Amino acid sequence: MRAYEGLKIVDFTQVLAGPVSTQMFSLLGADVIKIEAPVKGDQLRATLADPEMAAKLLSPAFLTVNLGKRSLALDLKSEAGLKVAYRLIDEADVVVENFSPGVAKKLGIDYETLRARNPSLIYCSISGFGQEGPRRGDKAYDSAIQAASGLFSLNGHEETGPTKIGIMVVDMITGSNAAFAIASAINRRHLTGKGQYIDVAMYDSALVLAASQMADFMVRGNIPPLLGNNSPTRQPTSGCFETLDGQIYIATITNAQNEIVLRVTGLGHLLEDPLYATFEARQQNSESGMALIAEAIKTKTTETWVKILSEAGVAVQAVRNLSEATSDPQLTHRGIVVEAENVLGFDEALRLIGVPLIANEDSPITKTSSPGKVGQHTGEVLRELGYSEADITDFLAVNGE
Repeated sequence: MRAYEGLKIVDFTQVLAGPVSTQMFSLLGADVIKIEAPVKGDQLRATLADPEMAAKLLSPAFLTVNLGKRSLALDLKSEAGLKVAYRLIDEADVVVENFSPGVAKKLGIDYETLRARNPSLIYCSISGFGQEGPRRGDKAYDSAIQAASGLFSLNGHEETGPTKIGIMVVDMITGSNAAFAIASAINRRHLTGKGQYIDVAMYDSALVLAASQMADFMVRGNIPPLLGNNSPTRQPTSGCFETLDGQIYIATITNAQNEIVLRVTGLGHLLEDPLYATFEARQQNSESGMALIAEAIKTKTTETWVKILSEAGVAVQAVRNLSEATSDPQLTHRGIVVEAENVLGFDEALRLIGVPLIANEDSPITKTSSPGKVGQHTGEVLRELGYSEADITDFLAVNGE
C-alpha cells in the first residue's frame, strides 16, 4: 500500500510547478485526475520538444511531471464541462490550480465556490507572486522569477556578470513546496476535519532557495560576489579543476579538509608559506593558490584524483554529463528512476525521474503509467461519475474526441 492510496486530487495545473506537486501524490498512490483543455491540453505537451514529439503532444518535459495521472478533457467555459468538474470535485479531497490570479473565480472553480459544495476540500493555488498584493497580476515563468527574486545576481562569473540557473529550479522547488503544503493540510484535516485554502507563490519559493544569502544581506548588508564555480569559503582548495582527461569538483569547508587537499596534491609545503599557512591567508590569496592546485590536478586522470581524494576523506566528484549521471548504478539501486509505457512509439520503456525519496512502508516505485493523450481517460472518469454511455458519447463528440 502506498501513502496516498484512496486520495482523490483534481488537478487544474499545467506547465511545471503545479504538475510537479500533483505528481508527487500520483506516484505515491493518489488518484490524480488532470483536467486539460480539449484537443491541445496542457501547453507543456508541445513545449521543449522536437517536432515529432510536439505533434504528438507528448514532450519529454510533459511526460516527466505527469506520470500516473489520468487525463480528463473539459471545456470549463461550457456548462457541460463545468457540471462535470463540479461532480468530480464534490467527491474529491484536493483541488490544485495554477491559473493566473482571479481566473479560477471567473470560471466558477474558486475556493469559496467549491468549499460551499465540499466543506472538507483542500484547495491549493499556485502562481508567480501570490493571489494578493501589488504584483499578483505579473506574468511568471521560471526565468522571470529568477530575475525578480535576485537569483540571477547570485549566479555567474565576475567577468561575464549575472546569469540564470540553467534548469527550471524555481518551478521544481515551488512544486515540492506545494506538495508539502498540501500534505500538511491533509494532516490538519485528519486532526480537525476541516479543509483549507493554500496560496503558494514561485517568488516566495525562490527567496527560500536563497535564504542563506538573503539572511546575510538582511542581517549584515553583505552582497555576495559572483563566484562562478568557486566556493563561498574562497578557499583555493575548493572548486572546479581540469584533470588529465576531464574535470573534477572538490568541495572543502573546514581548515582540516583544505590542508588535506594541499598535502595529497603535493603542495603540503605551502602550509609553511605565510601566503597559504592559515585559512584567512588562503582566502586573501585564493587566486594564486588555486592556480598552483590547478597545475597539480592536471597531472592525473579524473578517476585517479577521485580515488585519491575520496580515500583521504575529501568530498570530490567527477564533473559528469547527463548520460553519465543517468546511467549511474546508484539510481537503479535507489529506484529513483521509474519506467512507464512508451507512448512515443519506441520499443523501450520510458525511463524518467520519479519521487526523490525512499520510505520503508511504501513499495519501491519502479513502474507507473504514462499520462497518455489529451482526454485519454475522459470516458473512464465519466463512467465513474455515473454518466450513461449515451451521455458519454455525446460529451466526447462535443469535446472533439
